[in-house]
Amino acid sequence: MCWLMQRALGDDALITISYGRTLAESGTWGVFPGITANTQTSPLNAWLLAAGMVVVDRPLLVAFGFAVLCLATCGWLAVALARRVDVPPSGGWLAVSVVATSPVLAATVGLEAYLGAAVLVALALAALGGRAAATGVLCGLAVLTRPDLAVPAAVLALGLLAAPTVPRRRLPALGVVVGLAALVALPWHVWSWFTLGGAVPDTTWVRTDDRSGPTILPAVLFWLRTFPAAAAGSALPVVLALGAAVVAARRPRQRWAVAVLVLVAAGWAHVVALEAVDAQGAGWYYGPVVACSAAALGLAVAAVGGPVLARVSVGGVALLAAAGVATSGALPWTSAPLVANMALTSQYAAVAHQLPALTGGEPIAGPGELGALAFYGAPVATLDFLSEPARTDEVMRGRAAEGGLRAVLMRWNEVHRRTAPRISTRWSLDFVDPAAATGRVVGVWPVESPMGGRNTLVLTDRG
Repeated sequence: MCWLMQRALGDDALITISYGRTLAESGTWGVFPGITANTQTSPLNAWLLAAGMVVVDRPLLVAFGFAVLCLATCGWLAVALARRVDVPPSGGWLAVSVVATSPVLAATVGLEAYLGAAVLVALALAALGGRAAATGVLCGLAVLTRPDLAVPAAVLALGLLAAPTVPRRRLPALGVVVGLAALVALPWHVWSWFTLGGAVPDTTWVRTDDRSGPTILPAVLFWLRTFPAAAAGSALPVVLALGAAVVAARRPRQRWAVAVLVLVAAGWAHVVALEAVDAQGAGWYYGPVVACSAAALGLAVAAVGGPVLARVSVGGVALLAAAGVATSGALPWTSAPLVANMALTSQYAAVAHQLPALTGGEPIAGPGELGALAFYGAPVATLDFLSEPARTDEVMRGRAAEGGLRAVLMRWNEVHRRTAPRISTRWSLDFVDPAAATGRVVGVWPVESPMGGRNTLVLTDRG
């Protein structure tokens, strides 16, 4: 999978990898050295990537290696989970094969989707074993992986620790979970509140209640229209897991059935929570429901059909994945499935390599997508609302002006915020017709989207 994705990493994945590289090289928490930001949604993922980059000075290799490590961990945990609920271990192999071949998850290499999957499966295993301390620590790690993972983590902890099939009893165990989760996650959020000016990442406010595209549930139809095979392959295990939950509901006293029901509930609770806050349907937001559904499906197939059916299912998943790859066009991929970027990664990289000579290394105002330009364009800093705090503040002020509970929470979140001066730049890179560009046109690059649309990137000097 990493070989397939080597030229096709999504723009948001390259933002995260740039965060890790900047932290490893300069100690700055931000996309670029010297420009501190608070727009990294997954602190834990960025820390782990940075730790790897300190040891191995090849950021993409570290990102790919970390994805492999997370998948291996998922496999080990899924097999242990199957044994915990007394079903054949091949159910765990089926679970990790679904996670490893899911098109929507393949498109997230470099992001935190695989790390989140490993943490959630580990949490389910710990809670099923009645290990309240481990469950609490893992709940805290889930929040550090993504703040919104608090929702599926809470469902797994509550549903599995309180289940009658779990040896430890209820209220004391849940108290331990809450206390340890807070002990793990709160120090970072308190430090971030006082130092970075926000208790939660600024993307919490920027990426939610965003009306520029379909939200997470309506976006499924958009993905099915745009990438029918990849979207159907991603959705099929989630649909099958709902069927597995129906089967499990008829056997509520069996341990595997309880695990299946709670896993499916956790994945869908996350989807519903994101829909409630109008989160856009970006591919990585589907990671928790795919991971939880894969684990539930593996357990149900192994429990009901036995090891033979589970092994046959693993073979079927492998064959379908191979057929999908064989019919997907050029290999390695030039664009990832289920990615809605405005240009191919290779095209952004080609532009980025020319920017230092064209701008003299000075910063530029970005076109709306940052990751590939940031990763390949050093030392040129691409400034937008995810990389420059002053531009982030402008977006957040607009969101706060909408009023309501959201505005109240944002004011509380920004109590310790210090407004940074805007970084001035004479250079601007935009998707625009060169004839309509404002300023002296310095560079023009035709580009195409993974979805097939064509556009033009134009670099202008507005000095």
